[in-house]
Amino acid sequence: GGGSYSGDGGGGGGDSSSCTPSTTNLCITVNSDRKYVVQNSSSTGVAQKTLTLNTGTYVFDQSGLTNATHPLRISSTNDGTHGGGSAYTSGVTVSGTPGTDGKTTLVIDSSTPSTLYYYCSSHSGMGGTINIVLGESSAQVEFTETTTNTAN
Repeated sequence: GGGSYSGDGGGGGGDSSSCTPSTTNLCITVNSDRKYVVQNSSSTGVAQKTLTLNTGTYVFDQSGLTNATHPLRISSTNDGTHGGGSAYTSGVTVSGTPGTDGKTTLVIDSSTPSTLYYYCSSHSGMGGTINIVLGESSAQVEFTETTTNTAN
Protein backbone atom coordinates (compact mmCIF):
# COMPACT_ATOMS: atom_id res chain seq x y z
CA GLY A 1 0.00 0.00 0.00
CA GLY A 2 1.28 3.37 1.02
CA GLY A 3 1.72 5.73 -1.86
CA SER A 4 2.43 9.39 -1.69
CA TYR A 5 -0.10 12.16 -1.46
CA SER A 6 0.43 14.54 -4.34
CA GLY A 7 -1.49 17.42 -2.78
CA ASP A 8 -3.42 18.62 -5.83
CA GLY A 9 -6.42 16.46 -6.52
CA GLY A 10 -7.08 18.10 -9.87
CA GLY A 11 -9.84 20.50 -10.81
CA GLY A 12 -13.07 18.81 -9.85
CA GLY A 13 -15.28 21.53 -11.23
CA GLY A 14 -15.22 23.72 -8.13
CA ASP A 15 -16.64 21.00 -5.94
CA SER A 16 -15.14 21.59 -2.50
CA SER A 17 -15.82 18.10 -1.26
CA SER A 18 -14.41 16.78 1.97
CA CYS A 19 -14.34 13.31 0.44
CA THR A 20 -11.04 11.42 0.42
CA PRO A 21 -11.07 8.75 -2.30
CA SER A 22 -9.75 5.26 -1.53
CA THR A 23 -10.41 1.74 -2.81
CA THR A 24 -13.53 1.56 -0.66
CA ASN A 25 -14.50 5.23 -0.39
CA LEU A 26 -15.90 6.31 -3.73
CA CYS A 27 -16.24 10.07 -4.12
CA ILE A 28 -19.33 10.92 -6.12
CA THR A 29 -19.87 14.18 -7.97
CA VAL A 30 -22.40 15.18 -10.62
CA ASN A 31 -21.06 16.74 -13.82
CA SER A 32 -22.64 19.39 -16.04
CA ASP A 33 -24.27 16.65 -18.14
CA ARG A 34 -26.07 15.46 -14.99
CA LYS A 35 -24.18 12.16 -14.79
CA TYR A 36 -22.61 10.62 -11.70
CA VAL A 37 -18.81 10.84 -11.75
CA VAL A 38 -17.08 8.25 -9.56
CA GLN A 39 -13.58 8.77 -8.18
CA ASN A 40 -11.48 6.38 -6.14
CA SER A 41 -7.80 6.28 -5.29
CA SER A 42 -6.90 4.88 -8.72
CA SER A 43 -9.14 7.03 -10.89
CA THR A 44 -9.58 10.79 -11.11
CA GLY A 45 -13.22 10.36 -11.92
CA VAL A 46 -15.14 8.90 -14.84
CA ALA A 47 -18.76 9.70 -15.70
CA GLN A 48 -21.06 6.70 -15.29
CA LYS A 49 -18.04 4.51 -14.51
CA THR A 50 -18.64 0.76 -14.60
CA LEU A 51 -17.41 -0.39 -11.20
CA THR A 52 -15.96 -3.81 -10.45
CA LEU A 53 -16.16 -4.38 -6.71
CA ASN A 54 -14.98 -7.28 -4.59
CA THR A 55 -16.34 -8.57 -1.30
CA GLY A 56 -16.28 -5.78 1.28
CA THR A 57 -17.87 -2.52 2.33
CA TYR A 58 -17.98 0.44 -0.05
CA VAL A 59 -19.09 3.99 0.61
CA PHE A 60 -20.54 6.13 -2.17
CA ASP A 61 -19.68 9.50 -0.65
CA GLN A 62 -22.02 12.27 -1.79
CA SER A 63 -20.63 15.07 0.40
CA GLY A 64 -19.69 17.09 -2.71
CA LEU A 65 -21.93 20.08 -3.40
CA THR A 66 -22.91 18.89 -6.88
CA ASN A 67 -24.78 15.95 -5.35
CA ALA A 68 -27.55 18.17 -3.96
CA THR A 69 -30.95 16.84 -5.15
CA HIS A 70 -29.30 13.68 -6.57
CA PRO A 71 -29.67 10.89 -3.97
CA LEU A 72 -27.67 7.85 -5.07
CA ARG A 73 -29.35 4.49 -4.67
CA ILE A 74 -28.51 0.90 -5.61
CA SER A 75 -30.75 -1.41 -7.67
CA SER A 76 -30.62 -4.80 -9.37
CA THR A 77 -32.39 -3.15 -12.32
CA ASN A 78 -30.60 -0.81 -14.73
CA ASP A 79 -31.59 2.78 -13.82
CA GLY A 80 -33.45 1.48 -10.76
CA THR A 81 -36.95 2.82 -10.26
CA HIS A 82 -36.73 4.64 -13.61
CA GLY A 83 -36.10 1.29 -15.34
CA GLY A 84 -39.08 -0.41 -13.72
CA GLY A 85 -37.08 -1.81 -10.81
CA SER A 86 -36.83 -1.00 -7.14
CA ALA A 87 -34.12 0.05 -4.74
CA TYR A 88 -31.83 -2.78 -3.65
CA THR A 89 -31.67 -2.57 0.13
CA SER A 90 -29.86 -5.71 1.32
CA GLY A 91 -26.61 -4.52 2.91
CA VAL A 92 -27.32 -0.94 1.80
CA THR A 93 -27.36 1.92 4.32
CA VAL A 94 -28.22 5.48 3.36
CA SER A 95 -27.35 8.38 5.65
CA GLY A 96 -27.08 12.14 5.54
CA THR A 97 -28.09 14.56 2.79
CA PRO A 98 -26.57 14.52 -0.71
CA GLY A 99 -24.51 17.68 -1.21
CA THR A 100 -23.50 17.99 2.44
CA ASP A 101 -22.90 14.69 4.25
CA GLY A 102 -24.72 12.12 2.16
CA LYS A 103 -23.43 8.56 2.04
CA THR A 104 -24.73 5.32 0.58
CA THR A 105 -22.91 2.31 2.03
CA LEU A 106 -22.96 -1.03 0.21
CA VAL A 107 -21.83 -4.25 1.90
CA ILE A 108 -20.95 -6.94 -0.66
CA ASP A 109 -20.98 -10.58 0.39
CA SER A 110 -21.76 -13.98 -1.13
CA SER A 111 -25.49 -13.18 -1.27
CA THR A 112 -25.01 -9.99 -3.33
CA PRO A 113 -26.23 -10.26 -6.95
CA SER A 114 -23.41 -10.40 -9.51
CA THR A 115 -24.64 -7.20 -11.15
CA LEU A 116 -26.05 -4.12 -9.45
CA TYR A 117 -26.60 -0.58 -10.67
CA TYR A 118 -26.15 2.80 -9.03
CA TYR A 119 -28.73 5.39 -9.96
CA CYS A 120 -30.32 8.66 -8.87
CA SER A 121 -33.69 8.17 -7.21
CA SER A 122 -34.79 11.60 -8.50
CA HIS A 123 -33.57 11.57 -12.10
CA SER A 124 -33.18 8.88 -14.76
CA GLY A 125 -30.03 8.19 -16.75
CA MET A 126 -27.42 9.34 -14.24
CA GLY A 127 -25.85 6.12 -13.02
CA GLY A 128 -23.92 3.07 -14.10
CA THR A 129 -23.19 -0.61 -13.58
CA ILE A 130 -21.58 -2.38 -10.62
CA ASN A 131 -20.07 -5.77 -11.40
CA ILE A 132 -19.54 -7.91 -8.29
CA VAL A 133 -16.50 -10.20 -8.17
CA LEU A 134 -16.56 -12.40 -5.08
CA GLY A 135 -13.15 -12.93 -3.57
CA GLU A 136 -11.31 -13.56 -6.83
CA SER A 137 -8.19 -11.51 -6.23
CA SER A 138 -6.77 -12.78 -9.55
CA ALA A 139 -9.58 -10.95 -11.30
CA GLN A 140 -8.78 -7.60 -9.72
CA VAL A 141 -9.27 -4.68 -12.04
CA GLU A 142 -9.64 -0.98 -11.46
CA PHE A 143 -12.11 -0.15 -8.71
CA THR A 144 -11.66 -3.43 -6.88
CA GLU A 145 -10.58 -3.84 -3.33
CA THR A 146 -7.96 -6.38 -2.37
CA THR A 147 -9.63 -8.62 0.17
CA THR A 148 -7.84 -9.26 3.41
CA ASN A 149 -8.82 -12.69 4.61
CA THR A 150 -9.37 -12.69 8.35
CA ALA A 151 -10.00 -16.06 9.89
CA ASN A 152 -13.04 -16.05 12.19
